[in-house]
Amino acid sequence: MMVIFSPWAPGLRGWKRESFLVAAGGAISMVGFAGYFVALGRAPVAATTFVYYTYPIIVLLLSAVVWRRPLRSWEAAVCVSVLIGVALAVGPIGVSASLMIVLAPAVAAPFGWAVYLLVLSGPAALMPTMPKVFAGACGGVAVLLPYATWSTRGQLLPMNSNAVVAMGLLTLCMLAIPAVLVTWGAARPGERATAMIGSFEFAVAVGVGWLLQGDQLSKVQMRGVSLVLASALYSEGHRRSVESDEALLEHGATPVQRRKPGTRSSLPG
Repeated sequence: MMVIFSPWAPGLRGWKRESFLVAAGGAISMVGFAGYFVALGRAPVAATTFVYYTYPIIVLLLSAVVWRRPLRSWEAAVCVSVLIGVALAVGPIGVSASLMIVLAPAVAAPFGWAVYLLVLSGPAALMPTMPKVFAGACGGVAVLLPYATWSTRGQLLPMNSNAVVAMGLLTLCMLAIPAVLVTWGAARPGERATAMIGSFEFAVAVGVGWLLQGDQLSKVQMRGVSLVLASALYSEGHRRSVESDEALLEHGATPVQRRKPGTRSSLPG
């Protein structure tokens, strides 16, 4: 991915501090995802998935601690409902001491992703999107390339044309495009909204598995997916409503004076 976005490297000029922070955040997030895949090879998929989707709650807490942004009850409620929905969708998980041990590396994933979102929406919010994606990719490559080289004994490139095409498509669809969208979006509504609406990906993943691979879903699992989807949509709608109310208050109006269809604006002037 670093190669894909390298044409935007000149855009890092004048953003030295922000570039360093984004690269550091990218490195932390990639270490987290590496831990997730390590755990995925040892622990049940359901348990590992559940651990990963704690990231909206972690984003909420880190945002309050690091940026000192007040906690809102509706944001906490959305995060909890997403977690409940994921728990219903993945099914029962038997908790044991051995499971906790093999799951430990997966904990790094939600923390790493939360840190990266905080960087994108905080000190690097004003930085242009494409150079910012490149900086994050550089950080990820810096920490993962040495390990990948060692673990594969230097065999990093695909061995045939089919593998090249597959890797290219996977990089484009699963890394490049999502990275641009998340990086662009996090600087606008903020890390909390990005994390909450990002849980929509769980519903999409389950839906794709059902549609393309014929995965069977029980009624309980469907309710869980529906809860995740409804929570993500509600969070976006409520966020827009809150921002609209705040904008009205800045202009001296109250939320109940919000403009309605067919009525004249209540804003001064």
